[in-house]
Amino acid sequence: MGGGILSFTWRGIDIFRPSVGHGGPLGLASFPLVPFCNRIAAGCVPYRGKPWMLQPAPLGIEPVHALHGIGWRSPWSTIETGERFVRLGLKHDGTLWPWAFSSEQRLQASPEGFAFSMSATNNDTSPMPTGLGLHPYFPRKDARIELGARAIWEMGQDRLPTNRRELSRTPNWFDKKGLDHCFECDALPFTIAWPTHRLFVRPSKNLAFTHVYTPSGEDFFCIEPVSHIPNAVNSTLHRSVTGHVMLEPGETMEIECRFLVEELL
Repeated sequence: MGGGILSFTWRGIDIFRPSVGHGGPLGLASFPLVPFCNRIAAGCVPYRGKPWMLQPAPLGIEPVHALHGIGWRSPWSTIETGERFVRLGLKHDGTLWPWAFSSEQRLQASPEGFAFSMSATNNDTSPMPTGLGLHPYFPRKDARIELGARAIWEMGQDRLPTNRRELSRTPNWFDKKGLDHCFECDALPFTIAWPTHRLFVRPSKNLAFTHVYTPSGEDFFCIEPVSHIPNAVNSTLHRSVTGHVMLEPGETMEIECRFLVEELL
């Protein structure tokens, strides 16, 4: 099940949408994004000067694009467990993704919530494009989103970025048509509030983008802290704009995201 999370509850309340028990990793409460986030156009990545084709998304989703990396579709091993934490590991041999790499997750629970961290190390002999993130699902009923978005990367009909524009006002997160866009946000925690409680989400600074998915007619929504825009590996824009990272052989990238809950009186 891709090293995903079955549930995240606080005082008996579902903070993440609990696992729905079907649909593989897409039915979980959350799953990791590694070694890339969101979509890669036509599943094509440049590898040693030539195009390399990734497998399309499973389960009949977006057959023309690769989706969410390979970590969510790969088995993870247990490295270490404690009363309130777990470390999971993934070693990839370069079959689903053309570079060999390893990744590690750590989940640390606390009375107020939990901390998630993940790393990826390039075990190959050439530089590897790398992106990391997390894909949690949240209960939609009575939710309010407070996200300091300053710019939007709008997705086109093919669900890939078309253009970037500055935002002059807060978007309607629960637009009737639904949202599926990537945002640049201030380096502050964003919050999701329900009538009885509020969740603070504090991503590390290298998670400079937030993908918001609020599908119409569903009882969930997703707010995904990610390190780059969709299809960053194929963008002609500078890496400082897209979040695209190239790891040299032996180099490691790390991210962290903290989830803290408080009661509303």
